[in-house]
Amino acid sequence: MMKLATYYCYAFVVCNLYGVTRSQDASSLCVVKDAPKQCGAFCLASLHPLFDHNIKHRQTLTENNAKLDKIEGRQAAIESQLQELQVRVLGQLQVLQNAMESQKIQQGCGASLEGLTETADGETVHNDKVILPGFEQIGSRFFYIEKNNLQDWQTAEKSCRRKGGYLASIKNEEELAAIEATIKTNTWYWLGINDREKEDTFLSVASGKPAPILKWFMFIPKVKEIHCVVLSKYGMLKSDCAGKYYFICQGDNDI
Repeated sequence: MMKLATYYCYAFVVCNLYGVTRSQDASSLCVVKDAPKQCGAFCLASLHPLFDHNIKHRQTLTENNAKLDKIEGRQAAIESQLQELQVRVLGQLQVLQNAMESQKIQQGCGASLEGLTETADGETVHNDKVILPGFEQIGSRFFYIEKNNLQDWQTAEKSCRRKGGYLASIKNEEELAAIEATIKTNTWYWLGINDREKEDTFLSVASGKPAPILKWFMFIPKVKEIHCVVLSKYGMLKSDCAGKYYFICQGDNDI
């Protein structure tokens, strides 16, 4: 279209240069009386479609840019929503993971309870199929005997709880004799028996019940600050709860 308009402009200029004003056949001649005005008007009329096309093209570009801006805005909003969703999903996954870990702990506790069986005389003992790690059967129950780390009474109680048990109390003389045969000579071990709540009222920390058996070595010290009980091969003795000894844990909380 541009080339055609240029061609016509040149034709009018050539007519003006050669001064052709007449011809026998006037319809076949280019008669130019005012070349600048005639040629300019003709060229402008010829180029007008191009101007319109250019204007429409620019309008289309403007509209496309506006659409592009909207698309980019939507994309940014979607990315923001995806990030928020990712944060929520990660949070939910963490909650789910914590719940699964808690469920595993509860299942472990349930397995420990399932390991308890009741005998004909009403006593509760552990099933051999369920044994807490590090515990061994002594008599009819399971115990853990610490042989390496010396701890005060409260720390020893916490250690037993972490292992799934309690500081031990003795059920009867047969069980006491079996434990004494297992522990080292001239070595003292914390038991769960104490009179911290009331002087000379010895209770089990596992069950809160009175200690079934007390076999004292020599005598019971009458010192108010001494409330915890240790065991050796020679019997039991009250000692300062802050003292450090080995300790014995039981796997149940019946005694």
